[in-house]
Amino acid sequence: MPWERPTNVPYPNVWWTFDAPDPDCEDGAMATYRVEDLTEDRIDDAIKLFTEHFLDDEPLCAYGQIRHDPVSYDEILQFWHHLFSEKCTIVCYKEGSKELVGANLLSVKMTNDKIKSERMQKLIAVNEYMTDTFNLFERYGVDKYLTAYGLSVKSRYRGRGIATEILKARQPICRAFGLRLTSTNFTAIGSQIPAAKIGFKTDLEMK
Repeated sequence: MPWERPTNVPYPNVWWTFDAPDPDCEDGAMATYRVEDLTEDRIDDAIKLFTEHFLDDEPLCAYGQIRHDPVSYDEILQFWHHLFSEKCTIVCYKEGSKELVGANLLSVKMTNDKIKSERMQKLIAVNEYMTDTFNLFERYGVDKYLTAYGLSVKSRYRGRGIATEILKARQPICRAFGLRLTSTNFTAIGSQIPAAKIGFKTDLEMK
């Protein structure tokens, strides 16, 4: 049975707020940011963010040239829409602005889940291989956990600790959803560094 967002968890919900430098202020002034659920009216903006600031940066997607192959790009769009339907994806905004600063494609993975794909088999196979090799379910004694399929911050907002703060939202989300574990295959330095900063444990590392 597929996972469904608990009905007692408000939607949309603001999960995290923080202060970080404002790229629109030359004096280094701080701005307040919030991390909240992606809503349907901002799905196109989320797709634009991940297309322009993730597909060419994330090593596996870049190597597979996902953005530049029409068939692969169409399939990853379908996959993103599937994730959006779970109502787990979170986005970041600067207070007073509607600009999408960053986002994290979240999903709850269960023991009987299998991602089905014909055209992105290599991309998915790498992630599935790492997950299955370590066997998170058995090692941590859980039947589901919060995972992610992409963390992205808009280029002009990078270097301000925003990715770190977006990852911090995992803790209140897990509590609200009744999950005891969150795990991700962090494939890029830009996500590995903030993950280490907030205490993610490296259970498996592969070159």
